[in-house]
Amino acid sequence: MNSFFNFKYSRQFLGIFMVFMGSPLIFFFKEIAGFGGASTFTIGSLVLGMILMISPDDIFKKFYKPNLPLFRLASVFIAIALINFFFANPFYGYSANRYVFIRDLGNYMFIFTFFFLLLGVSNDIKDYFLPIVVGLTFLGSVCLIYSMATNPYFVIGQRASVVFGDGSTTASGNPHVYARNAFGGVFASYLMLKNKSMIWKIFSLANLVLSIIVLVLTQARSILLAFFFTIAIFCYYNISRQSVKNVFLGIFKPQNFFLILLLFAGFSYFVSTQAKLVSIITMYYDAVTITFTKAILTATGMAEDTKSIDYSAMGRVNSFAEFKKVFFETPWQLILGKGYRFLYMDIPLLETWIDCGIMAFISFSLMNFVIFIEALRAIKEGRNPLTTFLGYFYMCYFVGLFTGGEPYGTPYWFIFCVMIRFLGIKYIQRNINFLKKSVPKTSPVM
Repeated sequence: MNSFFNFKYSRQFLGIFMVFMGSPLIFFFKEIAGFGGASTFTIGSLVLGMILMISPDDIFKKFYKPNLPLFRLASVFIAIALINFFFANPFYGYSANRYVFIRDLGNYMFIFTFFFLLLGVSNDIKDYFLPIVVGLTFLGSVCLIYSMATNPYFVIGQRASVVFGDGSTTASGNPHVYARNAFGGVFASYLMLKNKSMIWKIFSLANLVLSIIVLVLTQARSILLAFFFTIAIFCYYNISRQSVKNVFLGIFKPQNFFLILLLFAGFSYFVSTQAKLVSIITMYYDAVTITFTKAILTATGMAEDTKSIDYSAMGRVNSFAEFKKVFFETPWQLILGKGYRFLYMDIPLLETWIDCGIMAFISFSLMNFVIFIEALRAIKEGRNPLTTFLGYFYMCYFVGLFTGGEPYGTPYWFIFCVMIRFLGIKYIQRNINFLKKSVPKTSPVM
């Protein structure tokens, strides 16, 4: 059997990937390749992913135990959200907005179905998932580059994204899904670099470099912030004082010092002959630093004129001001909340409180705190590639809890389902040599 491929487990993880990380490819094939309508192709892709997760031999017969503390916290929040959804929902019963109610109901059905199917997926997928993540994140980045190259309206310096419609507006497309794809590509490729296959090493290195380029091109501030936050965590757990000392001493060994001088000379020559490339890099650096500066000035109330305002950050500032108004003037309304989707804050943690009340806020916050702790443990221990990758990948969403999105959407809950199913499960973390071919083991079941 191929150590990187198992028909059952590779197929199942391909299905999981299509659901919780497949948006970049779905957007590309829907908008650029012209498959399906606005939502038909997306729904079809999700259904296909869930079908791939099904094992005819195991379905309804074998269920694997999730992380029970996370499962309980998630169940409390979902129960409260559903009570508000049915009984304190301003969209319910209004024909003009009934599509929002139907859409949310469909989202919950997808979330429940996805989690149910995850319970039937064996822990042994941990030995076969990395090549799929590396390969498909690479494909997602290539799709973005292709979209940029074929979009006549794209200009250097603009945020890169697969366009919606004809791409004639600068707001067209969603760069965040491609930034998340690249984020996952960086850390999956890093883990795959430990493999002994030279072909996979080269391919993983190429994907790592391409993913970093895409992160810069998309200019998604929250994802970049999450990336630097995760790199800091990586350095904390992987770089010791002794390793830094050894590297520093190694630099000044004659052969190493000479090699570094040659590399520096070659790099200097290359930069001196590529003025246009340097100009493009400088342009993107300036664009990223300016947007971060505007966001900070706007958030702290120090923006002096309209040119200094970041309107995305201003939306969060206004939402937070509305939350403070309720908190100080009518705080009793925060006990049970003001109703499902009462206020879109773009700050998921606080949105749960103002919409669904204090218990929803506590359960949602505790759930993410526990996931965060389990993610840190997985990164620190690094005992198998699946939990290690999920630990890194969750940081992208952890930062998002404070910077964007909504707490009821499938982008968050698909990833939460995967974390609840696989992260913090002790019996899944026994295979230390995870990049070597392993003998299948029987895992505990419910």
